[in-house]
Amino acid sequence: MPSQEIGLPIPNIPHAVSVTLPTWEATVGYEEGEDWVVSKMITGYPRFFIHAVIKTLSQKIESKYGREGERCMIFPSYKVAKRCREFIKSKSDLEGLFVRVLQLSTPPPADEEEKSTIIQSTIGVVFFPASQFPLAKNYWQHSGEGISSRMGEYVLKALFNNIDSTRSPSPPSNNQLGATRQEVQAQRIQQKSPSISASFRSSSMVAHEEVEKEFNTFIEQKYGRVLDLKFAKEAKIALRRRISGKVDKSHSQKEEMEKARRGKNVSETDVYLFPSGMASIFFSHHALLKISTEGPKKSVCFGFPYVDTLNILKKFGPGVHFLGLGDDNSLDELEEKLESGEFNIMALFCECPSNPLLKTPDLKRLRSLADKYRFAIVIDETVGNFLNIHVLPFADIVASSLTKVFSGDSNVMAGSIVLNPSSPLYPSLKQFFDEEYEDLFWAEDALWLERNSRDFAERAAKIDQTSLKVVKLLQDSPLISKVYHPYIGSTRPYYEAIKTPNGGYGGLMSFLFHNPDHAVHFFNAVNLHKGPSLGTNFTLACPYAILAHYQELDEVAKWEVDRNLIRISIGLEDPEELLDVLQKSLDIASSS
Repeated sequence: MPSQEIGLPIPNIPHAVSVTLPTWEATVGYEEGEDWVVSKMITGYPRFFIHAVIKTLSQKIESKYGREGERCMIFPSYKVAKRCREFIKSKSDLEGLFVRVLQLSTPPPADEEEKSTIIQSTIGVVFFPASQFPLAKNYWQHSGEGISSRMGEYVLKALFNNIDSTRSPSPPSNNQLGATRQEVQAQRIQQKSPSISASFRSSSMVAHEEVEKEFNTFIEQKYGRVLDLKFAKEAKIALRRRISGKVDKSHSQKEEMEKARRGKNVSETDVYLFPSGMASIFFSHHALLKISTEGPKKSVCFGFPYVDTLNILKKFGPGVHFLGLGDDNSLDELEEKLESGEFNIMALFCECPSNPLLKTPDLKRLRSLADKYRFAIVIDETVGNFLNIHVLPFADIVASSLTKVFSGDSNVMAGSIVLNPSSPLYPSLKQFFDEEYEDLFWAEDALWLERNSRDFAERAAKIDQTSLKVVKLLQDSPLISKVYHPYIGSTRPYYEAIKTPNGGYGGLMSFLFHNPDHAVHFFNAVNLHKGPSLGTNFTLACPYAILAHYQELDEVAKWEVDRNLIRISIGLEDPEELLDVLQKSLDIASSS
């Protein structure tokens, strides 16, 4: 059964992406820092909650290399650490602030055999006065460029323990496995097509049996994914080909994925991998600021976006014009201000569709304005995903969070950028990426993501089909006042204009109740996983505005984001069981 225990990782493994906030009250308590919630938080979404293993690594580095009164933040390169240092110094009110950067490296493999378990890695460590930690944490959150928990775990072992401890425990022998081999196989089948009752039987099993670190590692490898670091380069090539549409059919990709090509001119060399989806947004903005021939200019954020996209545009560079409604009237306003000269912009950022209101912008009209007034368009296609929609012709840069449905397993953070070879900015962008891009995507994370994404097409199709059934259930309920989904609403024609021939409408939806109390009762009663993130193989719900915008609920209401909004990301459960769970919760809300 989905866990309803505050702070438990979702799934219950060491490198989980989501975390359980099982009630409306617990979500509010988390946002207000109440001890009854915060004290139980084992983990959290990785950009907002620094993983325990990274905290331990930070403490050890502070103890060994820090000076009195200093704290540190760890990044996967010296160059990223310098960007963090610049951010802290530019935003701090402290005069004469001294921020320093230290570079540390782990040992390389000694021979060919060790390449399977040992990889040389470099980290950049930013040291700053303890009072400046909130600013350093802001950079970590907004940029998405922090080290992953797997990288932190590896570096911790390599720098502060015997290097042999970096090797993963050997898989159990046949005698040790016994019936476990059958259980693991059954769990893998359940994970790919779980029922509500069975989808997290493995989680409770892990919680019960998670006795030692060796077993934790085995649980992550229970699907036959024994990680061999020497294959990380090949894994990244496979990922870039998968994203570009140049699919290797030997990996059992479906015909639909082959058809959903980015475009005949897109090469795998136009695809760049990042440690998180937000890092891809951040680096897109960073690149455009650097290549601007007229100097840095403001950008436009078109439509209400995920919170840190707007934070990046506000806090890095000269600022942002926010057209938060993202509708046709907003487009009219944009065109008028471009024509009058009031707006002289570097770029326009938008989501397709947007999160959480699932609006699709008029990309054709936006592209026409971009060509006329010579600004870049960056499209975040995470919610739609490139199997469902084809946005590259309208974009100079396409950014995605691969953490979501591309991975599905909620156990790895990743992002990507695709450059459009037909863009007028392509030559300058390509040159900048060739000179400045760093591959910061940790080897183990790449191996996990490559395996997770092999059945991306099949999973996405099933999620799309189930989602339409859930949308209908919500629309038919007399309790629900509004449902947000690309299949319905005024912007559906714009979605249809970019939908691929075999594409669907995605698994994300939001909805409102006529009575806000019903929203609380429904959420508390619904027997689903509840926490941050989306695109997971299991259905995941959250009170979105409370979770993402608790400190600015009145402000976001101006952009039609209601404080009582519930967001659900549909998973791979049996559709009828999922509908039954939702209906029972609606019935409970109705009788409350």
